[in-house]
Amino acid sequence: MSAKEYADGRGERMADRLRHITAESGHEAVSPRAGVDGAVIELLRPLVARAIGSGEQVDIPAGYWIRAEERESATLAVEIGHSDTGADVRVSMVVSRGPSHELPVLRVRTGAKTLKQIATELGDLDKCIAWAYLELWEQAHRAKGETLRAILEEERAYWSTVRW
Repeated sequence: MSAKEYADGRGERMADRLRHITAESGHEAVSPRAGVDGAVIELLRPLVARAIGSGEQVDIPAGYWIRAEERESATLAVEIGHSDTGADVRVSMVVSRGPSHELPVLRVRTGAKTLKQIATELGDLDKCIAWAYLELWEQAHRAKGETLRAILEEERAYWSTVRW
Protein backbone atom coordinates (compact mmCIF):
# COMPACT_ATOMS: atom_id res chain seq x y z
CA MET A 1 0.00 0.00 0.00
CA SER A 2 1.35 3.40 -0.94
CA ALA A 3 1.42 5.54 2.18
CA LYS A 4 2.92 8.50 3.96
CA GLU A 5 4.14 8.66 7.52
CA TYR A 6 2.82 11.00 10.14
CA ALA A 7 4.45 14.40 10.09
CA ASP A 8 6.62 13.45 13.07
CA GLY A 9 7.83 10.31 11.26
CA ARG A 10 6.49 7.96 13.95
CA GLY A 11 3.53 5.68 14.26
CA GLU A 12 1.50 3.87 11.64
CA ARG A 13 1.39 5.10 8.10
CA MET A 14 -1.58 7.10 6.89
CA ALA A 15 -3.25 5.86 3.71
CA ASP A 16 -3.13 8.07 0.65
CA ARG A 17 -5.83 6.13 -1.21
CA LEU A 18 -9.25 4.70 -0.38
CA ARG A 19 -11.56 2.10 -1.86
CA HIS A 20 -14.67 3.87 -3.16
CA ILE A 21 -17.67 1.55 -3.59
CA THR A 22 -21.04 2.57 -5.01
CA ALA A 23 -23.65 0.33 -3.41
CA GLU A 24 -26.28 0.33 -6.17
CA SER A 25 -23.96 -0.60 -9.01
CA GLY A 26 -21.25 -2.40 -7.06
CA HIS A 27 -18.72 -0.27 -8.92
CA GLU A 28 -15.44 -0.06 -7.05
CA ALA A 29 -12.49 2.24 -7.66
CA VAL A 30 -9.36 3.24 -5.80
CA SER A 31 -9.39 6.99 -5.22
CA PRO A 32 -6.19 8.82 -4.35
CA ARG A 33 -6.18 11.54 -1.70
CA ALA A 34 -4.44 13.78 -4.24
CA GLY A 35 -7.54 13.50 -6.46
CA VAL A 36 -9.63 15.72 -4.21
CA ASP A 37 -9.21 19.39 -3.42
CA GLY A 38 -7.23 19.89 -0.21
CA ALA A 39 -8.91 23.25 0.43
CA VAL A 40 -12.34 21.60 0.41
CA ILE A 41 -11.13 18.97 2.89
CA GLU A 42 -9.72 21.71 5.15
CA LEU A 43 -13.07 23.50 4.96
CA LEU A 44 -15.00 20.32 5.76
CA ARG A 45 -12.86 19.02 8.65
CA PRO A 46 -14.34 21.31 11.34
CA LEU A 47 -17.84 20.84 9.91
CA VAL A 48 -17.49 17.04 10.00
CA ALA A 49 -16.12 17.28 13.56
CA ARG A 50 -19.12 19.43 14.57
CA ALA A 51 -21.54 16.96 12.95
CA ILE A 52 -19.91 14.07 14.82
CA GLY A 53 -19.89 15.93 18.12
CA SER A 54 -23.46 17.19 17.94
CA GLY A 55 -25.20 14.39 16.06
CA GLU A 56 -27.23 17.19 14.48
CA GLN A 57 -27.58 18.39 10.93
CA VAL A 58 -24.67 20.72 10.04
CA ASP A 59 -24.74 23.03 7.04
CA ILE A 60 -21.91 22.74 4.54
CA PRO A 61 -21.17 24.77 1.36
CA ALA A 62 -23.49 25.04 -1.65
CA GLY A 63 -26.68 24.54 0.35
CA TYR A 64 -25.93 20.99 1.52
CA TRP A 65 -26.02 19.60 5.05
CA ILE A 66 -24.54 16.53 6.72
CA ARG A 67 -25.43 14.47 9.74
CA ALA A 68 -22.74 12.13 11.06
CA GLU A 69 -22.39 9.39 13.66
CA GLU A 70 -19.31 7.44 14.67
CA ARG A 71 -20.36 3.81 14.92
CA GLU A 72 -17.48 1.45 15.50
CA SER A 73 -13.83 2.12 15.94
CA ALA A 74 -12.82 4.38 13.04
CA THR A 75 -16.17 4.08 11.22
CA LEU A 76 -18.39 7.01 10.37
CA ALA A 77 -21.92 6.97 8.95
CA VAL A 78 -22.93 10.15 7.12
CA GLU A 79 -26.17 11.37 5.62
CA ILE A 80 -26.06 14.19 3.07
CA GLY A 81 -29.04 16.34 2.15
CA HIS A 82 -29.79 19.59 0.41
CA SER A 83 -31.60 22.57 1.90
CA ASP A 84 -34.03 22.45 -1.04
CA THR A 85 -35.27 19.02 0.09
CA GLY A 86 -35.44 19.74 3.83
CA ALA A 87 -34.64 16.72 5.97
CA ASP A 88 -34.69 14.24 3.07
CA VAL A 89 -31.44 12.31 2.79
CA ARG A 90 -30.03 12.37 -0.74
CA VAL A 91 -26.86 10.36 -0.12
CA SER A 92 -25.81 8.01 2.68
CA MET A 93 -22.27 6.84 3.10
CA VAL A 94 -20.06 4.93 5.49
CA VAL A 95 -16.32 5.47 5.72
CA SER A 96 -14.17 3.00 7.62
CA ARG A 97 -10.47 3.31 8.31
CA GLY A 98 -10.05 -0.41 8.79
CA PRO A 99 -6.78 -2.15 9.68
CA SER A 100 -3.62 -0.19 8.93
CA HIS A 101 -2.49 -2.74 6.32
CA GLU A 102 -5.70 -2.21 4.26
CA LEU A 103 -7.05 0.78 2.39
CA PRO A 104 -9.85 2.76 4.07
CA VAL A 105 -13.26 2.02 2.52
CA LEU A 106 -15.96 4.47 1.45
CA ARG A 107 -19.37 2.95 0.67
CA VAL A 108 -21.92 5.27 -0.92
CA ARG A 109 -25.64 4.60 -1.38
CA THR A 110 -27.64 6.92 -3.62
CA GLY A 111 -29.26 7.33 -6.97
CA ALA A 112 -26.63 7.86 -9.67
CA LYS A 113 -28.21 11.15 -10.77
CA THR A 114 -28.06 12.59 -7.26
CA LEU A 115 -24.42 11.65 -6.74
CA LYS A 116 -23.47 13.01 -10.16
CA GLN A 117 -25.20 16.31 -9.36
CA ILE A 118 -23.46 16.58 -5.98
CA ALA A 119 -20.09 15.61 -7.47
CA THR A 120 -20.50 18.25 -10.16
CA GLU A 121 -21.46 20.97 -7.69
CA LEU A 122 -18.93 20.25 -4.96
CA GLY A 123 -16.19 18.17 -6.56
CA ASP A 124 -16.55 14.67 -5.10
CA LEU A 125 -18.22 15.67 -1.84
CA ASP A 126 -18.44 12.07 -0.63
CA LYS A 127 -14.69 11.55 -0.99
CA CYS A 128 -13.92 14.96 0.55
CA ILE A 129 -16.05 14.11 3.60
CA ALA A 130 -14.35 10.70 3.85
CA TRP A 131 -10.87 12.25 3.75
CA ALA A 132 -11.88 14.95 6.23
CA TYR A 133 -13.01 12.22 8.67
CA LEU A 134 -9.93 10.06 8.10
CA GLU A 135 -7.66 13.03 8.78
CA LEU A 136 -9.63 13.94 11.93
CA TRP A 137 -9.32 10.33 13.12
CA GLU A 138 -5.58 10.27 12.44
CA GLN A 139 -5.09 13.58 14.24
CA ALA A 140 -7.04 12.41 17.31
CA HIS A 141 -5.13 9.14 17.52
CA ARG A 142 -1.76 10.81 17.10
CA ALA A 143 -2.69 13.08 20.03
CA LYS A 144 -3.70 10.04 22.13
CA GLY A 145 -0.44 8.34 21.23
CA GLU A 146 1.56 11.40 22.30
CA THR A 147 -0.32 11.52 25.62
CA LEU A 148 0.27 7.81 26.22
CA ARG A 149 3.95 8.19 25.29
CA ALA A 150 4.31 11.07 27.79
CA ILE A 151 2.63 9.03 30.54
CA LEU A 152 4.91 6.06 29.88
CA GLU A 153 7.99 8.28 29.93
CA GLU A 154 6.92 9.74 33.30
CA GLU A 155 6.34 6.24 34.64
CA ARG A 156 9.74 5.11 33.40
CA ALA A 157 11.40 8.16 34.97
CA TYR A 158 9.65 7.52 38.29
CA TRP A 159 10.50 3.81 38.43
CA SER A 160 14.11 4.52 37.52
CA THR A 161 14.44 6.49 40.78
CA VAL A 162 12.89 3.82 43.02
CA ARG A 163 15.40 1.68 44.91
CA TRP A 164 14.29 -1.86 45.62
